[in-house]
Amino acid sequence: MRKALIIILTIVTATVGLIFLFTMLVQHEFADQLNPFVPEEDVYVIVEGEGEELGSGRVEYTLTGSTEDGEEREVTFTASAPLREGATLRLETKRTYVKSWEEVDL
Repeated sequence: MRKALIIILTIVTATVGLIFLFTMLVQHEFADQLNPFVPEEDVYVIVEGEGEELGSGRVEYTLTGSTEDGEEREVTFTASAPLREGATLRLETKRTYVKSWEEVDL
């Protein structure tokens, strides 16, 4: 019984460790969304260009913006319709995952 408990605890610990390692090392939108250790941070961008049509009305934008600390970041996100050229957006992000965005006046 004791050996079985040790084996189960070892498997659980190894699984949790692998999941943690995966979400910390892999910079993927899904991994960033799930990882509680990736901090949320606002990125400010100015809409430049028309974006790429994805079909069914979705438009994908890849823009370079700045964090509140002045660090430059490239972000990719989608919108349900084309955005206004020159609009300033605040994007709520977790590394590569864009949680939400809104137009702001600066």
